[in-house]
Amino acid sequence: MRAAVLTDERPRLEMADVAAAVPGPGEALLRVTGCGICGSDLHLASQLAAPGAVLGHEIAGVIAGVGAGIDGDRWPEGTAVVARPFGGCGDCAYCRGGRADHCPQFQLIGLERPGGFAEFVTVRGDELFQLPASVTADEQPLVEPLAVIRRAFRRGQVTPGDRVAVLGAGPIGLAAVAWAVAFGVETVVVSEPSALRRDLAQQLGAAAVFDPTSDSVVGGIREATGGGPSIVFECSGRPGLIEQGIEVAAVDGRVVVVGICPQNDEIFPFWAMSKELDVRFALYYGREDFTDTLDALDSHRLEARSMVTETIALEDLPERFAQLERDPDAGKVIVRP
Repeated sequence: MRAAVLTDERPRLEMADVAAAVPGPGEALLRVTGCGICGSDLHLASQLAAPGAVLGHEIAGVIAGVGAGIDGDRWPEGTAVVARPFGGCGDCAYCRGGRADHCPQFQLIGLERPGGFAEFVTVRGDELFQLPASVTADEQPLVEPLAVIRRAFRRGQVTPGDRVAVLGAGPIGLAAVAWAVAFGVETVVVSEPSALRRDLAQQLGAAAVFDPTSDSVVGGIREATGGGPSIVFECSGRPGLIEQGIEVAAVDGRVVVVGICPQNDEIFPFWAMSKELDVRFALYYGREDFTDTLDALDSHRLEARSMVTETIALEDLPERFAQLERDPDAGKVIVRP
């Protein structure tokens, strides 16, 4: 089958013919219908993934076969699905508690296991979620990044009465705007250097946007939120933005860190202490975050399609991936094998 494979010249990808994916016991074979390019794919290609890896974890597809132990009547061929893209041993306390992301044998699809930048991919049968018929082709690969933010909102205990600030409006930050609107939050403000992404944030419902390269972000956000946001989502991963979130947050506020910073960062703890802030971190998701996301998309309470700015063929992925490595200024780019 055809796949985009990481080369020795990281982070360069190239198209290759690889061994056909075959579902093992407890696994399903998916024909990939859409796979989003995540910022973490760029990080993995540059630093962590081994040459020969097939990246891609924001996977939507249709069942093309099942391995032993999977109920073919429950998962017949042609069923449209998404997958929570990891698995663990299934037996440890973390797995039994629904937190396989902390299992000592944790494996991420698109890193330890071949991912969705291919024609087919195998996934664990117990990590499948059937897609409602109302979820559009553009929305289907968004389920995974939207579930990331659903988890972050759970960590931040968001309510409709909150005033929300989002630092960084890449796809995860845009997902935060979409979820805030879905929650009924009336005041959502965004800081983002990209004009394209600021425009997308406004399309999704942001009340005010700020350009950190020219605007007074702290003063602007505090004014737009009537004294400071009650909750800040740091969605960039750039050094200094956790500190900025602490600085801008209102007294008794919350800062939820979602962006992955691949280097050391510094904060001045007294500012957080003086306002008695809660600073939390969010990573991955539970099964309930996927089901909540699917329910919200199915009911049209969550509108996120404008996040998608481009769809490309699998054969075009290596070139587009290289462009994003040089200049990541885009919304969500979807690969359609």
